[in-house]
Amino acid sequence: MKLETQEHIARNLRTLRTSRCMNQSEMARLIGITRSSYVNYELGKRVPDAEVLFNIATRFGIHMDTLFETDRYVFLSLLEKSDLYEDELAELISSYRTLSAFAKGMLIERAAWLTEWDRLINSNKKAFAERYSERFSGRSNT
Repeated sequence: MKLETQEHIARNLRTLRTSRCMNQSEMARLIGITRSSYVNYELGKRVPDAEVLFNIATRFGIHMDTLFETDRYVFLSLLEKSDLYEDELAELISSYRTLSAFAKGMLIERAAWLTEWDRLINSNKKAFAERYSERFSGRSNT
């Protein structure tokens, strides 16, 4: 396997894990491997075998080929379209139902703001990515 492909898998595993707010130990436990094996996958030092990749894909409701995706934005989009967030959605609905009318209104306003923010970012990903990389690399156009 090419080193570049190995790096994409490593990045995608890290993104998948963090999108579920899991630490490396929790992820390893979930997919039935040792933490050290999982860490090596995330660092790109080792490549998960087909059985591990299948297990990860099954647990998170994604296709195995999603883990090989080279474009970060496409990968994130595929995660959004997966069954990955079913548990979170059920939890959000349950929490929403317990809120007061005032709190529900506040939540709806905040959700509208976040939706607009997300739309703006998605409509100009290239500029956002450039600005983001400049900020964290120490370079600036100002």
